[in-house]
Amino acid sequence: MRQFVLAFGNFFFKWRDTAFSLIFVGAFFTAGIAILNPDGYNLDLYTSILGLFLASIGQFVRAITIGYAYIKRGGLNKKIYAETLQDQGVFAHTRNPMYLGNLLLVTGAIVCINNLAFYLLALPLFYFIYYSIITAEEDFLSRKFGTAYDAYKKEVPNRLLPGNMGKWGETIKQMEFSWKRLIRKEHGSTVVIFGGLCLYNITKFHLRYDIALTALQGLWIAFAALMVFQVVAEILKRTGRLAES
Repeated sequence: MRQFVLAFGNFFFKWRDTAFSLIFVGAFFTAGIAILNPDGYNLDLYTSILGLFLASIGQFVRAITIGYAYIKRGGLNKKIYAETLQDQGVFAHTRNPMYLGNLLLVTGAIVCINNLAFYLLALPLFYFIYYSIITAEEDFLSRKFGTAYDAYKKEVPNRLLPGNMGKWGETIKQMEFSWKRLIRKEHGSTVVIFGGLCLYNITKFHLRYDIALTALQGLWIAFAALMVFQVVAEILKRTGRLAES
């Protein structure tokens, strides 16, 4: 079983973005299908709010992780890779803060979708994919860093949920939060994820409850703000204003 999990994790480390994109594109084709319930609109409204809230927490976790102690993402040639063993910032409290953020983003997105098939099929699949990727990464890190990684696991036993947060102030006392690095590294994915969620919720309420597109001003304003943020961030990036000093 472990070998299957490792192979599965290594495979989806390379193809996870493609697989996730295909699944969420599929969500748009089922946007008009609501879970059968006696109060459909209110349930969809509440799940959209809850989903966006969970996704926002996930983005916050990713933001503080990148802002304080960036770790190379995407591996090397789409394979798991690490030059150094990161143990600073959020990594001093949980070994996989980026994946914690990703799981919250995925969970929030599926709650927004509010479709029984996605709850029963897509959500467990996503959780297993991330479990497999984390297992594969831990295997790689254990083989590459040996006793140093074993010591790190003892010092930070939490695989996902942050622990020992009473020492958070001490952890970041000598660290500087890099807004430039955060915007440079994260603005694209943030706009894609939350822009997509805005468009999905617009589509969902329009198709499920025949709400006029012009009546969903709040979501359109949020989408427009994200587009402006993307343009500004790209200009700052291309002019070198987001470069580390």
